[in-house]
Amino acid sequence: MSPEPFDLRIQHGITGGFAPPVPTAIYDLSWKPPTTSHIFLVSHFPSNTEVQLLDLKPQSIPISDDTTKLVSELELILRKLPIEEMPSSDIYGRNIGIFWQGADGFTWVNSAPEGCGGTQSTVQVTENDRKAFNRAVEITEILVKRGVAHESQ
Repeated sequence: MSPEPFDLRIQHGITGGFAPPVPTAIYDLSWKPPTTSHIFLVSHFPSNTEVQLLDLKPQSIPISDDTTKLVSELELILRKLPIEEMPSSDIYGRNIGIFWQGADGFTWVNSAPEGCGGTQSTVQVTENDRKAFNRAVEITEILVKRGVAHESQ
């Protein structure tokens, strides 16, 4: 069974201060059936000027049973994790942002587009929340590696 359509962005580098952060890596994954049997992956490396000059081509991740399980697990994790109404701090402490939008309108975001500052959040996450977020990050890393993305040096 294939996962439902989704858009996913993973951004390494979400914390800043006075100035917005410069992400070290951004991965955009998208799956829109029935037009494709692959998840499309586009990689960006804003902080690496050498890589910016390369013509990075979109990669693809074949839909397999294992990939479907990973995407489903990721969505289930995100549905349970707390978020801030207006993301202003890195509540999970990983300097990694995950942006998810599913076909049913479910959206999960743990960072504002301009990044997170040093403000104190009113949302407090538990150790179990942190562990679940770490698993979500691990799943995104597995998916990116399956897309044979160019890794920033």
